[in-house]
Amino acid sequence: MRKKKIMRAVMLLLFIVIFVGGVIGFQLLKKYMPSREMADLTEYFGIEKEDEFALVMNGEISEDGGIEKENGIYISLDKVKELFNDRFYYDYNEDILIYTMPTEVRCAAPGDTGYSLYEDFGAKNKKYEKDYGIPVVLKEEDKVYVNADQFLMDYLYDIGSMEKIEEPTRMVICTVDYLQNASYVTVTKETALRKLGGIKSPILRTLEAGESVILKETYDNWIEVVTKDGFSGFVKSKYINQEEGDAWECAEKKETPEFTNLVRDKKIKMAWHQSTSQAANAKITEVLANTRGLNVISPTWFALSDNNGNFTSLGEKWYVDTLHGMGIEVWGLISNFEHDVDTGEVLNYTSKRNHLIKSLIAQSKALGLDGINLDFEQISEEDGEAYIQFVRELSVACRLNGLVFSIDNYVPTGYTAHYNRKEQGIFADYVIIMGYDEHYGGSDVAGSVASIGFVKSGIEMTLEEVPAEKVINAVPFYTRIWKEVVNVNGEIEVSSEAAGMERVERLISEKGLDAGWNEECAQFYTEYEADGATYKIWIENDVSIEEKMNVIAENDLAGVAAWKLGFEKSTIWDIINKYVN
Repeated sequence: MRKKKIMRAVMLLLFIVIFVGGVIGFQLLKKYMPSREMADLTEYFGIEKEDEFALVMNGEISEDGGIEKENGIYISLDKVKELFNDRFYYDYNEDILIYTMPTEVRCAAPGDTGYSLYEDFGAKNKKYEKDYGIPVVLKEEDKVYVNADQFLMDYLYDIGSMEKIEEPTRMVICTVDYLQNASYVTVTKETALRKLGGIKSPILRTLEAGESVILKETYDNWIEVVTKDGFSGFVKSKYINQEEGDAWECAEKKETPEFTNLVRDKKIKMAWHQSTSQAANAKITEVLANTRGLNVISPTWFALSDNNGNFTSLGEKWYVDTLHGMGIEVWGLISNFEHDVDTGEVLNYTSKRNHLIKSLIAQSKALGLDGINLDFEQISEEDGEAYIQFVRELSVACRLNGLVFSIDNYVPTGYTAHYNRKEQGIFADYVIIMGYDEHYGGSDVAGSVASIGFVKSGIEMTLEEVPAEKVINAVPFYTRIWKEVVNVNGEIEVSSEAAGMERVERLISEKGLDAGWNEECAQFYTEYEADGATYKIWIENDVSIEEKMNVIAENDLAGVAAWKLGFEKSTIWDIINKYVN
């Protein structure tokens, strides 16, 4: 009896051992056995709606792909600009897609099967310059899409491969640079491509032996690779031969449009003539009497006058003819701050921009101008895209009519990045740095108008985006006389007035002041007390201008400009001619 009990106990213990061992074995097997779970590819590619497709660019899945229609694939315009070509512009007020070429402006509205040139766009019987036979632009729920498989291909200059792949639908695109610089490796054995590095990660698909993939990143036991069909995943290192791999087929990079410019074969020596009336025009020969070597005058004749793109003009042909007789070109300036105008209202409507451009060109031709100088200031970041589109369109009109096109810019800062100096440097003939107003009339702290560090920084940052042969740096012919007064609250109130060089010299002489050299600013500085106020002056004169001219020469810029004509001493022109020949 007792023997039977012992036998039953042994059997029970053996059963328990086998059961526990089985459980442990199963858990170990479960832990170390690779998962065969397949990843949800719709989720992987971020496809949420039935007509959506994924966009994979250089191995990266875009958050916003596009939509698939019966007649083609359409990529969102925002994504086109982000990934491929940011020169497309959409006027949401008038529903026009615009692309600017060197000598023409191409337009299309939602539903158009081709593009028209701007001059034909509004015609009753619209004429397509090129008809693709399918809508090139779609607009759905205020979102704009551009046809990718036909229309867009004419504007993608760096596409090495582009393929539509089903299940799920995706457009896989690689740039020429990406394909040419990729590290290709070979899969040595059929194996799983996993979503993440680890045997428990879901499988994206099976890699075939001999398949060529692009090496993205190497880890301890895993390698991240990119496949031709748009997957970016992980494979065990032991299944990859990193020594060799066949490069994927790659198309040649297309030639980008050539933007010809009317850059002169001489250095530019330019000055702005502040002309607020025709009486001021009449004094031009008097103002020019002390100048030497000046070859461009920009009179401040044109000013945006309303929200429809109209402008006032003080232009007179005799003025232009007189300067031409002296060998001086005339670049008429148009500003946006003389009248109470909403510049953004003009810039954001294609019809208003076009009206302004056509009127400006007509006026320039009637006066016999040699160029147009654009001086639009205080452009908001919100209007930045419309502003640069205006620059593109005006450049085309100037190029077709033989007019030099120059643009005035602040010294670069983070809050003026939307002025897009790089694009200006492509479309405009000259990009002018207004290398002054470091401290301006509205500043709450007294300081230099243009310290040498400020000038150097402006030139260096501009040259990061614009070639030197197009960059003109403007110097100040004026000085600010700063006045500081302590108010009843013990706070310093600051005001200033601009003064020409000779007036500042007379003031220093009359007050018997000593001006000391400020090495940091590369200017002479003086101050004095009068009527309970402190007056401070950072002086612009021959010496400070020569310091600035030396920086211009060292950087081999296209030339120099100056604000404003009549504020300088005659000796300044000897210095300018010394450095800009």
